[in-house]
Amino acid sequence: MLIEGAPGAWRVTAAYGTTREVPVDAATESWLRMLMSYGDVVDIGDGSPFIHSVPDFLGSLADTYRVCIAVKDHTDALAGIVLLAQTPPFKLLSAAQIYALKTHSVALYHAAPLAPVRNGPEGVIERLRLLESVVVHAKDAILITEAEPIDLPGPRIVYCNPAFLETTGFSLEEIVGKTPRILQCEETDRSTLDQIRSALSKWQPVEVELINTRRDGTRFWVQLSIVPVANEKGWFTHWVSVQRDITERKEAEQSLKQAQIDREEQVALRSRLVERERIQEELTYAAFHDDLTRLKNRAYFMAQIQEVFNLAQAEREAAVLYMDLDRFKYINDGMGHRAGDILLQIVAQRLQSCLTGNAVLARIGGDEFAILHTGDASKQAAVDTARRVIQALGVAVEVEGQAIFTSCSVGIVTLDAAHTSAEDLVRDADVAMYAAKKQGQGKWALFDLSMRQAAVDLLLMRNALKHALAREEFYLVYQPIFAARSRRIEGVEALVRWQHPVLGNVPPDVFIAVAEDIGIIHEMGRWVMQTACAEIKRWNADPASTLRLNVNVSGAELNHVGFVAKVAEILQGTSFSAHDLQIEITESVFLNEPETVAIALADLRELGVRIALDDFGTGYSSLGYIDRYPIDSIKIDRSFVTRMMTHRRTIAIVTSILSLGSALDVDIVAEGVETQDQLDRLQALGCPFVQGYLLSPPLRGEEMKQLLAARNEN
Repeated sequence: MLIEGAPGAWRVTAAYGTTREVPVDAATESWLRMLMSYGDVVDIGDGSPFIHSVPDFLGSLADTYRVCIAVKDHTDALAGIVLLAQTPPFKLLSAAQIYALKTHSVALYHAAPLAPVRNGPEGVIERLRLLESVVVHAKDAILITEAEPIDLPGPRIVYCNPAFLETTGFSLEEIVGKTPRILQCEETDRSTLDQIRSALSKWQPVEVELINTRRDGTRFWVQLSIVPVANEKGWFTHWVSVQRDITERKEAEQSLKQAQIDREEQVALRSRLVERERIQEELTYAAFHDDLTRLKNRAYFMAQIQEVFNLAQAEREAAVLYMDLDRFKYINDGMGHRAGDILLQIVAQRLQSCLTGNAVLARIGGDEFAILHTGDASKQAAVDTARRVIQALGVAVEVEGQAIFTSCSVGIVTLDAAHTSAEDLVRDADVAMYAAKKQGQGKWALFDLSMRQAAVDLLLMRNALKHALAREEFYLVYQPIFAARSRRIEGVEALVRWQHPVLGNVPPDVFIAVAEDIGIIHEMGRWVMQTACAEIKRWNADPASTLRLNVNVSGAELNHVGFVAKVAEILQGTSFSAHDLQIEITESVFLNEPETVAIALADLRELGVRIALDDFGTGYSSLGYIDRYPIDSIKIDRSFVTRMMTHRRTIAIVTSILSLGSALDVDIVAEGVETQDQLDRLQALGCPFVQGYLLSPPLRGEEMKQLLAARNEN
């Protein structure tokens, strides 16, 4: 509907879709003028701020969505309005819709004097003729396609205006029947096409910017608006797209962007020398410093040692301290890497406080640090520094609210004629550090040549241990466990031994740690359990002698994937009763992956296997482990058995452990019983089981059988 006229005399001069005579009074004209002061196209439908002030005659025309469009004369003054009332499936006005509505309103305005209020076929034909004239003479490229298919091959083109043909270079024959994909090229953005496809699939209008191609292959940018068109029944029948060539704007934007880039490059060029110097300083710092602790790194440390070697032979005076933290792996694994990093930072600060003179401190890697002393008194300075370091690191460190007690082992080496490089010096300091570790935690050691030989022996042992199982160099011994009062043998503990043809009888506390380090502990542990189960099964064939077998299991084995399945397989293969098997673990297994350990222990209990906690009382939280894990037996460490003879506090501890075992129905075994007085004291305290050299040392299988036979005869 077109409403226009002289000021104060507005009236309906053209209409389509209604035959009603609609009077326009002065109040309505005033309201419409006020409305159009908000813009050329104003929504007065549901949800708009104007819906409640619509004049009665407008509200009675339709109960659907309404839009008012301004019609202006050649002086850009408001000459009237076009009122549209319809029922589209959406209320979003795209640029294409606004464009069409504006051109439609202009056409109606100019046609108004020729076409008073009309209805019927002639009015429809005349309106279509006017719209066609608008499309044909439009400067923007207009394309009309069928509504479907949205997917391949796409909707076919049924019409394009002359502006489209002029812009693209195609002829009408080349376009009609094709799809808009004829305009796409490899530079057309795929995400933009996906956006168009998504909108079309929802019958929604869409407006995008993208690159198209002309018939001659040249590229051009367009601002593309696509809207669906419905018939009188509300069914979507076509898509109308309006394409505006924005190549010049895009090129201008690109030129502006390039100009901005050029300006930024000029600014960067002016500051490049300063930046280069700053970067050079940072790179130099990074090359010779450790990121975590901000100490010097290995590269710097080795370079400083090399400076000493560059001096004349007579002037070479230096000593190196090489150190690492004791049991750092347990802290790192138990509390997490963040806690480990915090600990290393605190350790670095404490180490710095121990330095004197021109000493150089560096973090070599992991939990390893080194200090270089140079000059005539370098050896004594190194020893003094080692003592300060051990004292400083012996004080508890608070990390994330927890007090951590740590220590370090320190190896010291002084430069002599045998050292020809920095690597030689650091190697011997490292060897001395491992010698210090053998003395216990928080120790230091000075390098001597025997340590180097020990390191060589360790290497030989590592290589020999890899072949020991295949060469059948391992054998088992069994130490019996006795009932304290009856002296009846209730069980045996299987212990592995290694007899090497060259190294001799290697102590288990030496080779077991190496076996864990080189990864053969799993094969060795399997052999021990399988051999012991098979042998004890033969002994238990005598009903008068049913023994429980204790087998030691390391944390590495318990955490290994498939350990429980391996135990089940051994039990089945040897026909050994799971209820007669008891694995012994130390408290250290709970420090690494306790969740995995808990699952493994629970699964072992499901099999019927018993769990014994060995060396009880020597760890960090013994009572807590008994509370949280399925423990069937406790083995009191030999240190308590020894000290209880002279220390009342130790007697109280042993008594408490025995009471705890009785209350929890947990077996108690006292280890390391070596004197009759110890045995008598344990019997008096009510200890149910004992084990030690007083009663029997570990025995080979045949010797153990003889002992069992002798006991059975008695």
